[in-house]
Amino acid sequence: MNYQPSTWHFNIGNRKRAAWGVVACVFVMMALIIPGLLLNLHITIVIGVTVVAGLTSILLMVKWMWQKETLTLYHDRIESALHGVIYFTDIRKITTPWIADSAAIKLHLRKGSVAWYMTRNPRAFVQNTPEDVLAFEDFLRQLEAALGKQEKKQVRTGNDSPSPAAQLEQINQSRRHQTGLIIGISSVFLLVIAIRACAPLWREPNFKRMKAASEERFHAGKQKVDALVAQKIQQEGGAFLYTNDHAATIKLFPYIHTDNPLNIDLFQYTEANKDIAAILQNPDSVQLDIYIISGDSSIRRMRSDTASRQLFFRTYDPAQHIRPLGTPPGDTTAAENYPVFDRIWRIPLQDTSNLHHAMERSIPGINIMLSQIRLRPSFYFYMTGKVKQGMNEPAFREAIITLNQLLHQNKVDTSTFITTRI
Repeated sequence: MNYQPSTWHFNIGNRKRAAWGVVACVFVMMALIIPGLLLNLHITIVIGVTVVAGLTSILLMVKWMWQKETLTLYHDRIESALHGVIYFTDIRKITTPWIADSAAIKLHLRKGSVAWYMTRNPRAFVQNTPEDVLAFEDFLRQLEAALGKQEKKQVRTGNDSPSPAAQLEQINQSRRHQTGLIIGISSVFLLVIAIRACAPLWREPNFKRMKAASEERFHAGKQKVDALVAQKIQQEGGAFLYTNDHAATIKLFPYIHTDNPLNIDLFQYTEANKDIAAILQNPDSVQLDIYIISGDSSIRRMRSDTASRQLFFRTYDPAQHIRPLGTPPGDTTAAENYPVFDRIWRIPLQDTSNLHHAMERSIPGINIMLSQIRLRPSFYFYMTGKVKQGMNEPAFREAIITLNQLLHQNKVDTSTFITTRI
């Protein structure tokens, strides 16, 4: 009677490919992150590109690691689409792979070994279908029977070790009592591979050197920008400040990003270095803004618009905290963390002939705000303008006279105000 071969079809996950895929994904992400930081690319761009590349790499890895397998079982051999012909006489031992989480066997042959794994676990990212698992389990039962028949025909050698058929029988029986307890070990195994692959790139000294180089580049560029600003002030003229904050100062300087949204030390100077490089590359187009620095070192930038003549104003009271919207009435548990009163505005004067009228209508409640200078000792008022925007010394003196008229209307002592110039 001829033996009728049986055939099974299913998908199989290649664990070696999965391990190498993890290493490749980590390498791809590191290959994007490190050059991006060295080239001072915007951190949002670096993160975005890395995330997209990482997800793409993971999808490609999953597709690459899953293979279609076809097994045909004869009376004396197995024919595999992935591993070729495997004769029963070449099988020395059958075991369960230690990282298996479902039905799986490993055939130890005379030369090398062959393994098939099923992945069936709710925590798995990609897994075999129930049909795959049933087909593979049926193959294992049929293989156990075929090995048993083959061994009955062989002459016993007196070796007391279990035969491959007996080993497979034990595996088939024990599988009924196991339900994927090894998935955690598999995950840890892949994680260890990823960590070991990343370790050379994430050593702390490398990041320290990168941060030190970024900081050194920042200070060197800052010195060049300072020299450029001094030259432009000589060409364009300086700026004036009128205030009751005797410790306050003003400074003319181009806008440079100093934010670090991720609060990572390595990125502290990334955005600033990009702005400095752009300033030094196009020095003629640099716009100098006025920065008002209060006596307690609170800094506000007076952002200019296209008006040829402008006055800038700031009111600041570090002792007055503003309750944010949505805070329950009477809730003062975190009042000291509320933002302080700090407001800025400007007056474009290109079409204004009456300066008093322009100041009086520059902001709603201007008289109430000016009265606070008299009522609150911690309330500071600042008026500033720069020469390049029409505020030369005579024009700023006229602005002081006009502002003093408004201050006197609100019974504010103007003798406490001083004028400074840069």
